[in-house]
Amino acid sequence: MSRFKNARDRGCNYLLSQLHEDGSFGSPELGATEYYKVPAAFLVCGENNAANQLLNWVRHKGKLPDGDFVPRPTSAEFDYWYVYYNTWIVIGAQRLGQFDIAEEGMEFIMGFWNPESGGFYSSYDERDADTKEDLWVVSGCGQAALYTGRIDVARGVGRWMKRLMDDQPNYPSQLYSVYSLSDGLITETDTDDEIRYVMNNDAKKDQFFFHPGIAGGFLARLYQATDEEEWLDLARKYMRFAEGANDYLFKLLRAGKVGWAASVLYTLTDEDIYREMAIRIGDNIIEAQSEHGHWSDTGTDVVSNDATAEMVVWLDEIYQAVGDG
Repeated sequence: MSRFKNARDRGCNYLLSQLHEDGSFGSPELGATEYYKVPAAFLVCGENNAANQLLNWVRHKGKLPDGDFVPRPTSAEFDYWYVYYNTWIVIGAQRLGQFDIAEEGMEFIMGFWNPESGGFYSSYDERDADTKEDLWVVSGCGQAALYTGRIDVARGVGRWMKRLMDDQPNYPSQLYSVYSLSDGLITETDTDDEIRYVMNNDAKKDQFFFHPGIAGGFLARLYQATDEEEWLDLARKYMRFAEGANDYLFKLLRAGKVGWAASVLYTLTDEDIYREMAIRIGDNIIEAQSEHGHWSDTGTDVVSNDATAEMVVWLDEIYQAVGDG
């Protein structure tokens, strides 16, 4: 058996142990922030019955009339990535054919869309020229738009990403990731929250190394949906940051999305650089897996259902692309 498939299934077995009889999942107080990636994780492992049990619970107890997903921790409304949770649920539901959940959920996400920029706002309730738009939040929303057939919205996200790339002052050694209509690409950052705004590919401390991966993966999928070469070219350009990144960044679990993007790009291009990147990250993910099948939050020993579900999905993407490696 492929080591990637084996690690994927061990992670899935751990997640199955967290599914309750009523279809709810994990810690009730965490709600959507706990279960949001789990339907997709169950799906890729063939545990569709478990996925649908969870989504049926969401349908009856976890979805509001406006398409938002609950419950949420009290502080979640103030998270700039609030809507990112919703994107995973929408994509998982769409892939499983639970179209009512996916469509109503996507309508809620569209309330964050900024048609002027093509991106999505990183705020629960602010909608003005100063409201920030973050690369990973925009990418997640763009992917949800792709899965629900909103191709023009997804193209708008692609154009937003092109503008972000065109305005980079020191690429590929640095990648700035936050934009607003009033300021454009934000390069003057608050040092207390620097991790949000910029990455350095020679970093020796935690960085949002998922940024080139979530952008590159989305753009590769957009190319698949449209057959428009500009998106494949832009996906490769975003992944140039990862090509020059140091070993420290590749060993972070945040590299999982880079492994996904590399897997899709290898499938599309047959270029060894992407195959080798996917395998390298897949092996690092396996090395970080506990004996019980779960993963912990970045930089901690705290068991994380969130991280475990995501690593299951990325190991499946790597397995699809490279098999046994």
